[in-house]
Amino acid sequence: MHGLKGAPFAFIIGAALLLAVSNGDSWPQGITSFPPPGNEGSGERELRALASAYPDRIAGVEQRDGDWAVEVDGQWFFWAHGRILAEAERADWERYSRYRFYSYPLGELPPLPILDSETAARLKKSLAESLQRPPMRSEAFLERLYDAGTRAATMRQITSVDFLGFPVQAHSRIAGPLEAAARELVSVSKTDPLVAAFLRSLWKIDGFNYRDVAGTLSRSYHSYGLAVDLIPRSYGGKSAYWRWAMESNKEWWAIPYNQRWMMPLAVVSAFERQGFVWGGKWLFFDMMHFEYRPEIFVMARAENGQR
Repeated sequence: MHGLKGAPFAFIIGAALLLAVSNGDSWPQGITSFPPPGNEGSGERELRALASAYPDRIAGVEQRDGDWAVEVDGQWFFWAHGRILAEAERADWERYSRYRFYSYPLGELPPLPILDSETAARLKKSLAESLQRPPMRSEAFLERLYDAGTRAATMRQITSVDFLGFPVQAHSRIAGPLEAAARELVSVSKTDPLVAAFLRSLWKIDGFNYRDVAGTLSRSYHSYGLAVDLIPRSYGGKSAYWRWAMESNKEWWAIPYNQRWMMPLAVVSAFERQGFVWGGKWLFFDMMHFEYRPEIFVMARAENGQR
């Protein structure tokens, strides 16, 4: 089952949820609104956040040919209505899903969404239709950013990280952040019995896996080696992933947090401090999943008046 899991679709609320799926804009996650701030705007804020998060990879941010763009290894990528496309792809921007930016809730868990019956029905219909027309993101930008244009090229970037005694295959980019998160968790576990018990409960940690996101034509962050799943020996009969929950619960989005498999928020915080967003804060929840999105935290800190 774990190998079939992919990062979920967009987190969007209320009637706006419809727009995301019906327009094919269901990759990857948003958090509290749709469109996420800036996705229908110029893109300057989002691209500057990327440049801040990757100063060693992104050489410049500027307006070019009427659009904001970033330069990676001498190649320019354009905002293109939120798709972040190479020059050759710009004219076909409607073919692609957006590279999703969103407002990530720092600290506590976000409130669960409340969907009226009409919106819930339209969501289910849109999800069914998305199976017939799976969303597709252009991979050109991410492949350039992470030097991962092919499977062979990606493999050259993969390294083994010792994470709490588990060997994790991951992109070299996140080796340092993973090791820092592990050090914090070891330290916290000495005084926090919940964290100590959680660490003992882990069965394995999944990292690199070259595949698409379930239900899409887009590469998973696992396929770049930029995501990890913390998998326990048992979920204790609780919900851990929206696709699994959907099989038995028609209103899976409303499953209370106390009926979901949860990890201590201290564990979440250790990952977040290193630039990893947690799938437990998504509408399309993935409670075991972390993925490296440092630009999301650049934006979140700015929104909260932090540096």
